[in-house]
Amino acid sequence: MATEEKFNQIYQTIVSENTEDMEIARGEARVENRHNMFVLAIIIIINIVFIKLIGDSLEALSAVLIFISMLGYAIFKHRGGKSKIEKYRMDFKTKIVGTMIKSFEEQLEFIPQNGLPSTTFGEAEFESFDRYYSEDLIQGILKNNCNFSMAEVLTQNEYTDSDGNTSYSTVFSGLFAKMETPKLFNTLLYLRKDKKDKNLLARTLTGKLPFDKLRIQLDSPEFEKIFDVYASDKIIALQLLTADIMEDLIQFYNEMKMNYELTIKENCMYIRFWCGSMFETAKLKKFSLDRDTLYKYYRMLDFTFCLTNKMVKLLNETQYD
Repeated sequence: MATEEKFNQIYQTIVSENTEDMEIARGEARVENRHNMFVLAIIIIINIVFIKLIGDSLEALSAVLIFISMLGYAIFKHRGGKSKIEKYRMDFKTKIVGTMIKSFEEQLEFIPQNGLPSTTFGEAEFESFDRYYSEDLIQGILKNNCNFSMAEVLTQNEYTDSDGNTSYSTVFSGLFAKMETPKLFNTLLYLRKDKKDKNLLARTLTGKLPFDKLRIQLDSPEFEKIFDVYASDKIIALQLLTADIMEDLIQFYNEMKMNYELTIKENCMYIRFWCGSMFETAKLKKFSLDRDTLYKYYRMLDFTFCLTNKMVKLLNETQYD
């Protein structure tokens, strides 16, 4: 059965079972959001008027007023610990995302409040970062006996200017998954976004990639336009990146218009998608069960599981020295 056809069946089940409850929750969340925005606007106006009245001579007092105002606003937003917006988001995760996950593997567990440790993300050797956040953990044993874990990940770099002001820039925001296979890959393989600058010296000087010396060429111009491939053993890399696998990798990229990268090492495969915050609900102004949004989520999961199954099959069929 085609991917979209399978998704349509699941989507119809989700819509028929959850539309009424989710739309009621969305309506309540929108009302709360309007109240929050109104209160925030009033606080900002009061602060502006007060600061204008006292002038620049009492900067410390102004700072205290702003801090107290923001603290009061934070308390107001979470009044009684029963935020309708947070409830709506959590319902979306547990009811909608949870249903999609179970459609792939019944034994998978979805734990929204947990994430993957930074050490696991670091194993994939993507790039360095200063700050790390993770939540929305999916974990379990797949039918092919792979130990599977996936979560949302956000990494940031920290910058301090000459005045001592600190700011942060996003390095990566999206989904990250790790699959531990029963059999060793016995190779290192890195699939990375295509770098337009192929000059080895220039890339070494700028520190763009520490393993440029491992770069290999493949007989697929279309694939080369999307990815750069680095491997410790070209023969094994070609055994893993078969024409069928490369076609799947190209098809997903062309269909979803989404960057992603892959690392294979020891007995693990790692993949990350630049999809932003995957398991958050759509905008409050948008239908809670928006088909396009949910299809994007489903397609990434389906692609990850299918790719894992094919790689495990190749491993079981291939003899490594």
